[in-house]
Amino acid sequence: MEELTDEQLVEQVRQGHSDAYRALVERHKSYIYTVVYRMVAHRETAEDLTQDVFVKLFRSLVYFRGDAKFTTWLYRMTVNLVTDYRRSQKRKPYETLLEKVKGWFAEPREQPEAAALIRDEQQRMQAALAALPDKYRLILYLYHYRQLSYQEISAATGLPVKTVETRLYRGKALLKEQWLEVNAHETEQSARRQAAAISE
Repeated sequence: MEELTDEQLVEQVRQGHSDAYRALVERHKSYIYTVVYRMVAHRETAEDLTQDVFVKLFRSLVYFRGDAKFTTWLYRMTVNLVTDYRRSQKRKPYETLLEKVKGWFAEPREQPEAAALIRDEQQRMQAALAALPDKYRLILYLYHYRQLSYQEISAATGLPVKTVETRLYRGKALLKEQWLEVNAHETEQSARRQAAAISE
């Protein structure tokens, strides 16, 4: 069924073909898990919510009219489900700051020395991203990492295009501020370590 479009698979599911539903799940589960994880920053919770998304998908396919791309419709459903979950939960400190945003970047494959430098820079960028409010971090992720257009982000999140533009602009500005702050803190820590090493 790999050659079938999402919309064709949806139609087959409506006709009672369970294989078509499984094909939809296999095709999109990795993407949906990634989206959910970006929002909850906790692996087990993300796994549970991803399952909930596909249960809801099966029950909701009858409402899919094809007015938007299937992936946009599925993403919107995912965001709504996770948003409802988060509203029902009190904030919990699941992980440390950096662990909260792990997975934003792939692991480097360069030589050990270069890889260590890249990992260090990635951790600082992750810390800067983690410090942003969710509404900005999500837009930055969709635009830069999923490479969605303003219109696609608008359709997926339900936000007006103008709001998407504003949040992207503001998010970039905040990220730059956080990046400078994180690097300044790292520079200060490094200077202290060097001073302590010299005094020993």
